[in-house]
Order: sequence, then structure tokens, then C-alpha cells
Amino acid sequence: MNIKKIGISVVSLTMLTSIGVFDVYGAGTKRTIEVSEQAVNVVVDGQKMDGESFVYNGITYVPARVIGEALGKKVDWDERTQSVFVGQKMNDTQGYRGTKTPYPFDNTTSYSEAPAGYKPVFINLVGRHGSRHLSSSKYDKTLYELLSIAEKDGQITNLGKELKKEIAKLMDIEKDHYGLLSISGGKELKGIGSRLGHNFKDIFTDGKKVIAQATFKDRTPQSRDQFIEGLEESLGDKKVDILSSAFEEGSDPYLRPYDLATKYNEFAEDGEWVKMYENYATQEKGTTYAKELLSPLFSDRFYQRLDAGEFQLKDEKGKVKLSNPTEAASNLYELYIISSNLKEEGNLEFGRYFTTNQLKWYESLDSIQDFYEKGPSLTSTDLPQNIAAPLVKELLVSTEQSIEKKDTAGIFRFAHAETIIPLSSFLDIAGANVSVDNPEKVAENWNGAEISPMGANIQWILYSNGEDYMVKMLRNEEEIAFPIETKSYPYYKWEDVKTYYETKLEKVGVDMNSSLEDNIELLETKF
Repeated sequence: MNIKKIGISVVSLTMLTSIGVFDVYGAGTKRTIEVSEQAVNVVVDGQKMDGESFVYNGITYVPARVIGEALGKKVDWDERTQSVFVGQKMNDTQGYRGTKTPYPFDNTTSYSEAPAGYKPVFINLVGRHGSRHLSSSKYDKTLYELLSIAEKDGQITNLGKELKKEIAKLMDIEKDHYGLLSISGGKELKGIGSRLGHNFKDIFTDGKKVIAQATFKDRTPQSRDQFIEGLEESLGDKKVDILSSAFEEGSDPYLRPYDLATKYNEFAEDGEWVKMYENYATQEKGTTYAKELLSPLFSDRFYQRLDAGEFQLKDEKGKVKLSNPTEAASNLYELYIISSNLKEEGNLEFGRYFTTNQLKWYESLDSIQDFYEKGPSLTSTDLPQNIAAPLVKELLVSTEQSIEKKDTAGIFRFAHAETIIPLSSFLDIAGANVSVDNPEKVAENWNGAEISPMGANIQWILYSNGEDYMVKMLRNEEEIAFPIETKSYPYYKWEDVKTYYETKLEKVGVDMNSSLEDNIELLETKF
């Protein structure tokens, strides 16, 4: 066996332990290594492939192009990022964004005809704000600072420098916009309002008012106003009396119950699920992916410094948000998922730093955390979903009032993922209400991108034939089922729906005649 020294770019090698699907990524560095020449027969689908191979550290390497093209994949080399691409390039259109997924409305959506004689008379809607900017300066700030330290110390790669420039571009976009609705988010909410007005124009008659509420956070009043703008445009010359308002901070038991629920906040901070989640997130797979993701950005020495806990980088509020490789990798994923919300503001390409398997992993971590902290959670507790009980009471009461007074066309409330997720669970919507004790099983039972994407909304459309009332439920403008029986799906008898949820509210101690102040006290003392 002959030994020879060759200078090669590490990214030009593809490690194969078997022929099949594999990830390719580049380190962006060049070094000289000592390898052993060794003839290797590579056979793909029965055809022997030609191409020089060698052995390094007991591992056999063969040319990426030979294998990729044999599998029918296009093989590209990107000099700028020092990357080999086999098949589709990594980009920002591939998904895996969990609850940061932009609003997924399908233009081909169609609706079932209402039962004979029934017409829509009222709409009750609870929605999430649309696509947004970063909520605050933390993931971008800390990761930029880490890359700056590496560059100052001469321990950053070319790819790391590219990432630093891209984060600087993002930070420039975010300046004075943290926490606000993005351009895309405004369009999402305006579209929802426009389609609602178009589909249910007959509801909005003279003498009927519209109530539009939001939380105190700027992005929800912005979403409310964009929705109303779309609604008004769709109604044309029809004049609608719109009463817009926003709850004051700390006094909103309906759209931000998690601000008031004492026991829930203790659970969210240090509940049984927290240690379980941490153990799952820090397993070997997570450590491996963090190293795979970060090693191409820094020198080995700098990665070791990060792994040793040398850096304690803080967000704008002084809280440490980056102190180890796991947090650094997670922060980069956060930049990837928010970038899809900012398409109108600039072209950001954080997806090119990830493999598909890495994105799947980081999305799973986000989903698991949302599931246990805000959703169906563990079988041992209903606390996360029960904080939505006052809001469900308000949905029932306000719908009943619309039947009695006939003076309101619709009530439209705009809130957050922390509202939509527990609400979906309390309403027992299929796919949103099954508790799971094993984190590995969460993805089989719960999909955050479906339950609470940006702009997510739940609508109750009330129908009447002049005597009786029926209701159907839409989620993200798609017809879905209530957890009760009906002979005319997706339409349900209103009395049956009301009875189902009143019974559930009674079990958790919510009085149907309770006031806003009563509900605040209930959250503070019981939930």
C-alpha cells in the first residue's frame, strides 16, 4: 500500500459508510492530510463506478460527483460557501419552521353548502398575529457577538464570515422593528379579513356592529387593523360600525391568560416537563448536530472554547442566551425560521447552513417545547389548556348574546401562539388535544405548523334558519370538526356545541356568568 501526502479541500470529500441518502456539508477550510491509496469497487444499482478513492483514518472516501450523478442527482460546487450540493440545494423554502411557519392558506379551499334554509348570521374569531420580526434582540445579537469574537481572534472560517455578514444584514432590517408585524404579516391578515368579508358579506348588514380586540403587544393591534382593512375593502360600499380596542397589560384573562395564571407560570418555568425536555435536547444526537452545524464556522480551537463554557453572551435584557454549542446552534435555527417571515424586507439565506436532518431536529425541539409548555402536555396535567377556559366562556357567551340581541356581525380577537395552542387543546380539536409523555412521540400526535402557524385563526360561523341555530368551525379557513356528533358535518347544532363546552367549563370551575374581574381572580388563584 502506497502512502502519499496530498493537499485537498475537506469539503470536496464525501464520506460513505453505505450507498444511500446522505448529508453533505462544507467546513470552508483547507488542510494537508496523509492518506492511503486503496482501490475500492463502488457499485450503484448494479453498475460499477469509476473514480479515485482513498482511505483516511480508517474511513474510505470516494468523489461526491461520481456517487451523486450515479444516483441521478445534480452535483454542484459553491465556491462562495465552500459547499458541495448533491440534488436540491439547501435554501429557505424547505420548511421545518414549526409555529413560525408563515400563514398557509390554500387558494383551492372550498366550503360545504349550509343545510337547507340556513344562512350565516354571526362570526366569532380568535386569531394569532401574522408573520413578524424577531420579538427582541437576542438570537441575532448573541450569535453576531460570538462570530465577532472568533473573527477578532483569527478563529473564524470563510463560511463563518459569510454568516456574520448575513446576521448584520438581518440586524439592520430589525432595527426599530423588533416585535412588530412584518410586511408579509400585514398581507396575511389583510387577506384573511378580505376573504371573510367576501365569503360572508350578507352578515354585515346595516345596524350590526363589529367588535375587534387585540392584546397590548404592538403586533396584535397591527394584525387587527390589517384584518379590518381587508374586511372593509371586501365589503365595498357597505358601511360597518367597527369598535376596535386593546386590553391593557396585566388585565387580559382572555387573550393573554398566561400573564395572570400563577400555577401555570410555575409549571412553565419548572414543571415536570422541563427536565424531561432538557434531557431530550442534550442527548447525543443534539450534541452531534450542534457540532456538525458549528464546526464549519469556526476553528476547532474556538469550538472547544465554546464547548468549555468560556462565553456567556446576553440578550438586550441581560439574560444569557448563548453559552454553549447547543444554544449557538439553536439561535441560528431561530434566525432561519424567522427569515421566512421577512421575505418582503430582504433576501436572507440562513437555510444554506443546515442539512435537512438538522432542520428536522431543531424543529422537533421547538415543537416538543411548545407541546409541553402550551399544549396538551403530559397526561398528568391539564393546566396548560385550562388557562384558555375563560376565553372559551367568552366565545360561548358572546355567541349567545349575538343570538339574543342580533346587533353584532362579528367579534374578532387577535392574540398569540400562547393563546391559540391552549385554546385548540381545550376545544378538543383533533390533533391538538392528545397528551403524550414520551417526547419522541410528540411529532406523531401534534403538528405546531398546522395548529399555530403565523396568522393562525379559529372561526365559529353561526347559521340560522330563523328559528334554530347551527355552527361550523374553521381553522386557518379550513373546515374542521367539533368533538361531538353531527348528521350534517361540518355543521353542528349550536345547542349541542354549547352544552359540550359548558360541561367542560363547569368541571374546571368557570362560571358562565363570571365577569372579567372574576376571570382574572380565577387565573391568579386556581390556574
